[in-house]
Amino acid sequence: MRAPSADTVIFDLDGVLLRGDAFGLFMRRIAFAGARLPLAVVLLILLAPVVAIPAYRPQAARWMSRIGLLGRSAEQLRAELGRFGADLGEEPERIIAPGLRVIRAHLAAGDRVVVVTACEHTLARAVLDAIGLAEVELVASHIRGPKLIVHNYGATKMAQLAAQGVTPPWRVAYSDSLSDLPILGAAQQAVLVNANARQVARARRLLGARLTTVTWTGGHLSREEKASGPVS
Repeated sequence: MRAPSADTVIFDLDGVLLRGDAFGLFMRRIAFAGARLPLAVVLLILLAPVVAIPAYRPQAARWMSRIGLLGRSAEQLRAELGRFGADLGEEPERIIAPGLRVIRAHLAAGDRVVVVTACEHTLARAVLDAIGLAEVELVASHIRGPKLIVHNYGATKMAQLAAQGVTPPWRVAYSDSLSDLPILGAAQQAVLVNANARQVARARRLLGARLTTVTWTGGHLSREEKASGPVS
């Protein structure tokens, strides 16, 4: 039986459990590798002004993903994303050890843990499975072939959570991004990870005493520790 939303804990993926942008890494290493690299550089230059405006970032992400993934069948793409995610989870330097320890502690306590991420679903699922979090629920972005059909970013995360039966308030939410202020604002305790002073000041104005800040930068997990049970 699932815990009610009041006993639910929300985690972001990139920047909280995993260093870097998982889908961005896939695009750089796989989608835009080799002959497509010059195209990636041109697109980044052209889209830089658009990406700088938060409201336009979802549309820019759709353009980049569709162009980068063009020519792959849906089956081929799922296979590539799954392999890449599994490999990424095996890179010890990519795993944020304190974050993984905290999520395992919540699981050990019986909390309902949901990872909510803008990363593509197949890729994010493979990463979570590789780091020993196969039981964790996932709400993520979705693609159909090369087309990004759901970009799980910003306020869209709230709608996607509701579609999965997860409604506010939740007990704790962890994120490294102010794009997740809707998620953090719906939590009884909001945890901002590795934030700079400007981010903390803005979040504090909106969240007040509910905001906690943490620095999760040090400590890599060994492969044995990743494969073990809950970390104390």
